[in-house]
Amino acid sequence: KTGTWLHADDWPRYVADCRAAGTARHLCVPGVELGWETDDARRKAEGWFDTKWYPRDGAAPFDESFFAGRTYFATLRALRDRGRVVIAHIDQGAPLALLSGDEIAGLEVRWDIEETRPLFGRPSLAHWDRMLAAGRRVSLSSGSDAHQPDEWAGSGLRTVLPAAARDAESLVAAVAAGRSYLSGTWHPDCYAALGCPQHPNTVAPGETRFTPWWDFKGVPALAGRDPKEVIRAALPDVLARGRCRREDHPELLAFTLDGVSSGGDARAAARVEVRAAWRTNAPLNAARLIADGGVVYETHRGTELVEVLDLRGKRSVRLEVEAEDPADPSLREGLLANPVYLR
Repeated sequence: KTGTWLHADDWPRYVADCRAAGTARHLCVPGVELGWETDDARRKAEGWFDTKWYPRDGAAPFDESFFAGRTYFATLRALRDRGRVVIAHIDQGAPLALLSGDEIAGLEVRWDIEETRPLFGRPSLAHWDRMLAAGRRVSLSSGSDAHQPDEWAGSGLRTVLPAAARDAESLVAAVAAGRSYLSGTWHPDCYAALGCPQHPNTVAPGETRFTPWWDFKGVPALAGRDPKEVIRAALPDVLARGRCRREDHPELLAFTLDGVSSGGDARAAARVEVRAAWRTNAPLNAARLIADGGVVYETHRGTELVEVLDLRGKRSVRLEVEAEDPADPSLREGLLANPVYLR
């Protein structure tokens, strides 16, 4: 269920408000996030997960009656027929093991000040590889959570698209097709600089120093302080030291199979030329080509690769680039390219 139902009669106004809120540099994309709730025992065992739905132009809106009598999986398929379905926060309880990939258009992965676990090697990416190996076209994008700018401004994993059409529908279509890559970088702990206490992370294992506004009352050291006051104190430090600018993030300069880039179709041949080039702010740790869940090429040096590989029988190839400072492993960057599909 959701906290607030979006009624069918409200949909045209909501879409109009989204379009009116957009600017030449920032688009507001219409969509719905659905939070799925289970009984307490299952919730504690499985965590929680959200599903995002991006309607196609002309898609009929819905209200709560749309969900009556439908299971979760039947709902995914019904939503898919009306737009693009994306499973959000895939490392926080999403039932990926029960999905074939046919039900959805994409997955959202997070790597930020709240979700600090290393990006590569997660079980969620193994499930993504399983879907790709079965011939599903499931794209990966970064999470859209941005609850307050001082926390997420420089730490969020970003989805990077080619500079083509700038309207909302075209951008959503490009993300769904996988014509994109993900770029993530480190972020200084500005909350620690303000003296905030270590705070248990309720979303992922481990602890971080950031304290979101919704938890301020529960932190004794912050009791009585206006959340806006704390945020205003942190924001200048973020803008001065934070990695918020385009050049602070690593960049994927090229990734092609026989000249075909992410989201496109190349031949599954005995000789396929793979080209990739990247720019990082930290030294390269590893660059990996992954086909159907297995590493088919790996290098630990340089800023580019040109290899001819035998890809017969493979369904797709994707690229991972991992960089980190040997003197400080917390200074870590990552690039994750959506696959080139093989036929």
